[in-house]
Amino acid sequence: MHQKAAPLKKEKNLREMLLHARNSYGDRDMLRVRTEDRQVKGIKHEAFMRDMNAFGDALLGLGLAGKKVAVIGPTSYEWLVSYFSVVCGVGIAVPIDKELQDDEIAVILRESEAECVIFADEYFDTMKNIKPSVPGIRCFIDMKGRPGSFARSFYELAGQKMRNGYEEREIDETEMCALLFTSGTTGKSKGVMLTHKSILAAAEGGLAYLEIGEVCLSVLPVHHSFECTHGIVMMIENGTTICINNSLRYFADNLKLFRPDAVFLVPLFIERLEYMIRKEVQQKNGGEEAFTALLQKSREEFARGEDRRGEYFAAIKELFGGRLSLLLCGGAPLPERLMKFFRDIGILLVTGYGITECSPLVSVNGNHAYKDGSVGKPIPCCEVKIVDEDENGEGEILVRGDNVMLGYYKNEAETGKVMRDGWFCTGDLGHIDSEGYLFITGRKKNLIVLSNGKNIYPEEIEDFIRLNIPYILEIVVYAPLEEGMNERSLVAEVYLGDGPERTRAEESLEQDFAAVNRSLPVFKRIKRINVRDTEFEKTTKKSIKRFTV
Repeated sequence: MHQKAAPLKKEKNLREMLLHARNSYGDRDMLRVRTEDRQVKGIKHEAFMRDMNAFGDALLGLGLAGKKVAVIGPTSYEWLVSYFSVVCGVGIAVPIDKELQDDEIAVILRESEAECVIFADEYFDTMKNIKPSVPGIRCFIDMKGRPGSFARSFYELAGQKMRNGYEEREIDETEMCALLFTSGTTGKSKGVMLTHKSILAAAEGGLAYLEIGEVCLSVLPVHHSFECTHGIVMMIENGTTICINNSLRYFADNLKLFRPDAVFLVPLFIERLEYMIRKEVQQKNGGEEAFTALLQKSREEFARGEDRRGEYFAAIKELFGGRLSLLLCGGAPLPERLMKFFRDIGILLVTGYGITECSPLVSVNGNHAYKDGSVGKPIPCCEVKIVDEDENGEGEILVRGDNVMLGYYKNEAETGKVMRDGWFCTGDLGHIDSEGYLFITGRKKNLIVLSNGKNIYPEEIEDFIRLNIPYILEIVVYAPLEEGMNERSLVAEVYLGDGPERTRAEESLEQDFAAVNRSLPVFKRIKRINVRDTEFEKTTKKSIKRFTV
């Protein structure tokens, strides 16, 4: 099946988008931050653009016009000013994963050919350590600044109020403005070249399906394209106030402090929210049993057209500030039970499908058009088709449209592997149903083909096992071709934790797997179980590096 694109364009570049937001929503806070004394400080669009323009002029004064400027640190006002200053009139921004080791940061600085790096103060020692190994970096800028340091001060530069023609700089929306290095599960990272056009296409595509509300909380790392495009750019374009979650330690507290309408998260955080709810319920009269009965009652009433979720679950929603109505989850598959659970209490939890090479959004479920188990419908700016389909209609997902990257930086060989006549080959497998909803089955590289021609999608089996054996913390299903054997057998490698619960889990593991196997077709059954002593090696996105298993 092939889903066609529809035109959806507003501003040509990110500077025009910021100007439009300032002119349209100037009376609203663009950003809100938490102060040290737990107060909320609001920042207007005008103030942000004033600082952005001043810092942009300062960067031009350092001879960085058209150059690559790296930015590293947690989400902060300084990070956002730095990023937008670069892309809106200086050169190319290179957001760097803040979880990388020192030597990995140095590699990206060299491979990106960055000439300047702007860093949060907690990376001062890192920059000092790697400085000799990155001779191409001629300018270090500390977001805080230290007297007598090798690095310039962000605030001193922004306060110089130079005039170097920053606001008059022409922007070509089709040229690279951001260079993002992937941290994939299959090995060496690649530099993805994104443009103003691709980022805005993805942001506007999200708004075609989503009703965000007035306030959102930015939680995910801003160097990831999902958060940068949809947690930041899309919110600014929509006039939604962005509240910065300054620390994961304060996540629960910040929900109450900022009272967001929407939060974009990954499954790990969604599960944490569910845990908060379950914990609260257990402390109430009637506990889990009464809560389950109320959920069922609410579900039945809702099916009849009666919506009393706001009344029944008001106390629970107060845990999140009282206004939360939308959770958008990306980054990894999400169990359907969680979508139903949050919907039952009056919070819409929807999933989307994105990949950095598509800026990143490809498809998304919306407030009024969603289907559990799917990743929604393709956004208007792009076409999606399935190729090399098997007998079940499963095949590789290809994407073409304004959201697709220019290619991999200085890597024509890898670009050639994924671009086919203008189509980006995602490497993901799935299908599109009769209503146009996209479903993801797994990764093409992980596909297991048995000697009888049957296709095995390990992610599908892993999800089924996790659903039925919830004490398994991590699992990878694979099929090694062992010496002397003509047929591959499915192996499940699992991690059960390292606490006292592991002993109890191991005692029932074989019995529970036997029950799971009885529910699976013969060719999908697990033949051997390996129990690990340690967690699987992961990327900074917390995805398992399957190629190391």
